[in-house]
Amino acid sequence: MIKKFIFALLILTHVFGTIQAQEEEQTKTIRIIGQLTNADNQQGIPFANIGVMDTYIGAATNFDGYFELKVPGKYADKSFQVSAVGFTTYNSSLKDCSELDTLRIQLKPVNYKIAEVEVTAQSLVLIKMLKNAIDHIPDNYLQTPFNYDIYYRAERSENKKLERKREAAIRIYDDKGYVRENAYQVYKERSYRFLQVRKNFENNSLADGSTYLDELLEMDIVRSRGNILNKNHLNFYDLSLDRITEYENDSIWVIAYKSKRPILSNTSDYYATSYSGKIYIKLKDFSVIKNETHVVASNYSPQGRSFYVNPERQEWKPIKIEYDFSSTYKEHFGYYYLSYVDYKRHHELENKTSGKTKEIDTNAEMLITKIITTNPEVIENRAYYENMEYNENFWDNYNIIFDGAE
Repeated sequence: MIKKFIFALLILTHVFGTIQAQEEEQTKTIRIIGQLTNADNQQGIPFANIGVMDTYIGAATNFDGYFELKVPGKYADKSFQVSAVGFTTYNSSLKDCSELDTLRIQLKPVNYKIAEVEVTAQSLVLIKMLKNAIDHIPDNYLQTPFNYDIYYRAERSENKKLERKREAAIRIYDDKGYVRENAYQVYKERSYRFLQVRKNFENNSLADGSTYLDELLEMDIVRSRGNILNKNHLNFYDLSLDRITEYENDSIWVIAYKSKRPILSNTSDYYATSYSGKIYIKLKDFSVIKNETHVVASNYSPQGRSFYVNPERQEWKPIKIEYDFSSTYKEHFGYYYLSYVDYKRHHELENKTSGKTKEIDTNAEMLITKIITTNPEVIENRAYYENMEYNENFWDNYNIIFDGAE
């Protein structure tokens, strides 16, 4: 009897020990550090998608292709995927990746030859492709309210010297999701508040507290209609097929566009004189996964690129103004969401009185770190003026990666 009791006790101890070990394994965080490079030239691949299959957990590579991903232990049996537009896709198990101190991944560029096609015929095909992308927006992008939590960063330099740098954690509320509206309607339906801020300067004026966030939101071209994704605007563009490439094992058409008539309604810029870019469309479901745009303008209002400014009140006369922006989208559980926006602006100015010249460079970006679709927080207004006390503890614990969804 005693032997049976001891045997049973040993079995229970083993069972409890196994359960405890499993629970500890599930609460343990899997940490993967790595670099993604182009196999042809060994250069880092920036802003590539790093993710755990069948979850919302993911991250993006930085400008040099480096990344860090933290995954709860309960997902240890999942697959790890790395994908970038124009490259092969990398797949492996989380377990295998986590066993390396630094994961080195090389992706091969993928481009397919394009047969020579008569220009008019090609244009008709590309217009049809863009119309399909527009028609499939309700199927591909969420049409209900949600929150984006984002990491925002902006730097302003004068004559190559960094003057201001601001980082912020921000929560955005979209009342309609990707229900397409005109610019004014979209403006009313999106609002945001600051969660926390850190910067290298003090706010001494209203201008000091303003950000470039409103302009970054306008560059989400799927959300608004003041761009290439408007059927009424398609005849305003010269179109060409730049290349056919690959993304996550799906064929991607890269369509180059140049506006024949750059006006406010199809550029969202009051002063645009040249507007061109490339839009990336997935052939499988006609989803837009990326857009790159280059703009040349004759002037710029501090209130935003879509506003008029009285030149007589300007102390500095514009000599050269141009900027680039790109928007990237990712798929999560059947819907596509904004993933990243990058914005680079360059101004060359001349003082009307002294004739002195200067250059102003602005770099801004926003990276989505979380999507909240269940009971999103309703935010009534836009926080145009940022004026928050720095919270060191917040930033010590802040993780600038796409770390989940609710």
